Amino acid sequence: MKRKFILIGLLSVAIFAASFFIFSEDEPPATENVDVAKNEIVVYVSGQVKNPAVITIEDNGNLRLVDAVNSAGGMTELADTEIVNLAEPLTDGQHIHIPTKDFIFRELPAQNGGNTSNNLININTADEKELQQIKGIGPALAGRIIDYRENNGAFKSIEEIKKVRGIGDKTFEKMRDQITV
Repeated sequence: MKRKFILIGLLSVAIFAASFFIFSEDEPPATENVDVAKNEIVVYVSGQVKNPAVITIEDNGNLRLVDAVNSAGGMTELADTEIVNLAEPLTDGQHIHIPTKDFIFRELPAQNGGNTSNNLININTADEKELQQIKGIGPALAGRIIDYRENNGAFKSIEEIKKVRGIGDKTFEKMRDQITV
């Protein structure tokens, strides 16, 4: 019986000592000293900007394309601001391409004695009337092309126009030699 009391006493001392060490550890640092990770988004800005690059921007919850363009040094003199919606909200991983003005094809005089076969219509900048000059494009398709551009940004290749509802391989083959980006 004496041994039981001694054993219980030693066990009590061991538990007390263990709990003392467990609960007496240093408290975690105050929240003032903890660095809070900043929300950042990463976007790729290319085309007619002064410093095309992958840009990391601190997300304040209200970032727009113009913020990314400005972070890339702003636009060059050749930038076409009519195609890009600079007020569009930014999202992480987005690719922003600032296209070149379409003055090159529109202002060139006809070559080879009036042969205008070299004048291509830029599907990124053409208005509804210009788009209707393309074989197979009427008012409805011209409107869909413009809607696609506004919702998805500029076409990156002429083949991408096949993503517009109503333009399949056959229609694309008719227009392929008349369009550019």
